Order: sequence, then C-alpha cells, then structure tokens
Amino acid sequence: MSAPFGGHPKLGTYLEWARNEHNFRVQTGFAPDGTGKAHTVTKVYKDGGPSAFIVGTAQDEYLVPTMVNYLDRRLEITSPFFSIDDSNYTPS
Repeated sequence: MSAPFGGHPKLGTYLEWARNEHNFRVQTGFAPDGTGKAHTVTKVYKDGGPSAFIVGTAQDEYLVPTMVNYLDRRLEITSPFFSIDDSNYTPS
C-alpha cells in the first residue's frame, strides 16, 4: 500500500488499515487537559488485546515514522507504512 508524502500515512489511513486488516476498533472523542483546553483523543484497540491512545493528532494529519513504529509496537502488528525503530537510539 502506498501513501502520499513519501509513504507516510495520515492517521485516518493507518486506522482504516488496522481496522480492515486486523479487526481493530477505533473510538474518537475529546478530553480536557489541566487547563480545560480540549484535545482530540483516538483509541485503537481490540477487546482484551493491545491498544494505543493518540492524543492531539487529527485523522487528516500525517504520521511521522516514529509514530508509525509506536503504533505498530503498541498494537503488536507490522504495518506496510514506513517506520523507524527508535528502540536502539542512545543520545550522545
């Protein structure tokens, strides 16, 4: 599957793929922070299985490769989208 912007999917594209290919469920809503400002919240999950929360990212925003890696890791799947495994990163 190819996505525009160099293979970087929009959040909505990633969620649609996870739902269609792996039967994940998606819930969206808003939650206030400590100051009362509302932020978008997206939960992608399987009942009794892995889940991830995405806060402050709209479904029409592109995901950076480290975010794709985070979602793949949290959801225990391997997506077809470009990702960067940052688990071996050590700051200099």
